[in-house]
Amino acid sequence: MRILALSAAILALAGPAFASAEPTVLDAAGAWRLSEVGGKVACTLTLMRQASLGGYEIKAPLACREAFPPLKALAAWAPDDKGGIVLSDAQARPIIDFPGQLRGPYEAKAPDGKTWRLESLDAPPRPARGGRMSGDYRLTAIGGATLCNLAFTSNIFGSHGGISQSACTPAWGDKNLAAWSLHAGRLTLMDKAGKTILVLKPSDPGAYVVADPKADLVTLTRR
Repeated sequence: MRILALSAAILALAGPAFASAEPTVLDAAGAWRLSEVGGKVACTLTLMRQASLGGYEIKAPLACREAFPPLKALAAWAPDDKGGIVLSDAQARPIIDFPGQLRGPYEAKAPDGKTWRLESLDAPPRPARGGRMSGDYRLTAIGGATLCNLAFTSNIFGSHGGISQSACTPAWGDKNLAAWSLHAGRLTLMDKAGKTILVLKPSDPGAYVVADPKADLVTLTRR
């Protein structure tokens, strides 16, 4: 159900507005190498851009389906709601869900109990309009006083990532900002436990301002 709901949302965004949206799942389209961790089998899957019932079409050669028997019913791929990649059958039933990663290949436990690895064979995907969130940022108070310098890393979809902080004031250093997520234009900053610390909305290009007028009035801008 999660994949079906997400697929419907993707199709709803497929109009003109889609081109100016946040980084999209289509950035992941291309050739991916599937292998068994610690094993000798590997093959190439091609994630397509054409929409299907389970998300998007996928090409898997017969040799791949034979080397990885759980993939005999493989019919589609889609992102999950945490920046991962889901491979599913023709009824949109998940076969395997690779959790989102900030860097490096995806890994997940397969239905047969083995660990599979999925890594892109293409060059790094181009940034979507507006750029990815990866980079250096400055959190400032009203008047421009620096509260914290932050460095963002991003998953392949540009939807989630990590935060490292430096040169923070004591009040903001104690907040232990460690992760971010981007959804419907809202940027959420979280601590190491996943607790929401700040919710921001887009302002000028490359800048975000606090979404809740009752919260600390701060601005996040690229450095």
